[in-house]
Amino acid sequence: MKSVDGMRLYQRDNGIWYVELQHNIVRSLKTKDEREAKFRFSALQREKTMSKFVELDKVKSMSLQSLITAYLEWCGINRAPNTCNRTERALQKLSEVVGKNKDVYILKKKDLDVYVSYCKSINNNNVTINIEIRHIKAVFSWAVTREYLKASPFQGYSLLKTQKTIPKFLTPAQILKVFDVIGDNKKYRLIFALYIYTGARREEIYRLQWKDIKADTVTILKTKNYTPRVIPICEKFKEILSEYQSRIGKVYTGNIDHMSKTIKEYLTLAGCGDVRPHDLRHTFASQLLMSGASMASVQVLLGHTTYATTQIYAHLSQEHLIDVVNKLPY
Repeated sequence: MKSVDGMRLYQRDNGIWYVELQHNIVRSLKTKDEREAKFRFSALQREKTMSKFVELDKVKSMSLQSLITAYLEWCGINRAPNTCNRTERALQKLSEVVGKNKDVYILKKKDLDVYVSYCKSINNNNVTINIEIRHIKAVFSWAVTREYLKASPFQGYSLLKTQKTIPKFLTPAQILKVFDVIGDNKKYRLIFALYIYTGARREEIYRLQWKDIKADTVTILKTKNYTPRVIPICEKFKEILSEYQSRIGKVYTGNIDHMSKTIKEYLTLAGCGDVRPHDLRHTFASQLLMSGASMASVQVLLGHTTYATTQIYAHLSQEHLIDVVNKLPY
């Protein structure tokens, strides 16, 4: 009697050898010769092993639309609304290009090539296309972690080349001008202050609660990368905050798009029409660096997960170093 890998070889009283493939499933080897029985038993073991490999290689059919539905359900719980919306738009466009019923197991990098060609045909610029490619690649990497796929068909797909641009930012004189045009509007003086004194993103400001603002710090809990960060409050920001006595609920209670639109209008009135509200985050970082802050400190304050992201401000730190070197007394 012999048991290997769940299979058992044994001989009955009639002299014939049998193999128990699994519980209560028995096959006669039709021989009384022990040597022959062992040979056939080994062959059956190899057959069972091969069938396992074949089973492992089998993949279930899954349409692109099914994957999109599964991901968006997860995304809605685990990612910021803006991220979900951007991803959904990219996936919708991909399904229109390659077909929503296409099996995800037969997708290739060339399908993403077709996607890129379509994006170019509707005049999407390379920066926009790259953002969408990143979202799409993230979805398929997620599918691998959830065992929908063995490997992402878009792994290693290269982003399009783009012209590197220097982030726009306000000068101290322009900042004062914006405050001037905002005037007595306490609501938007606070929103503008949150942008330039904390470097917060639009969604972070919109979701901010008064309880997150203490005497010396602002804690941004709901961030893009889901990692909270704490920003110290400078004296000028404390002066603006002192205007508010009742601090209950959300800091901003209006519509998020209206908030951005209003800030943009104030920027335009101040003669800074080429500056976007998001550039106020760049203003926070840029002015810190030009005031002598280290790149590492700015990385922490902005909540960048990688140093490479903060490197877009590297030219500013270099300019600051030039000013420092020029102060040498010899």
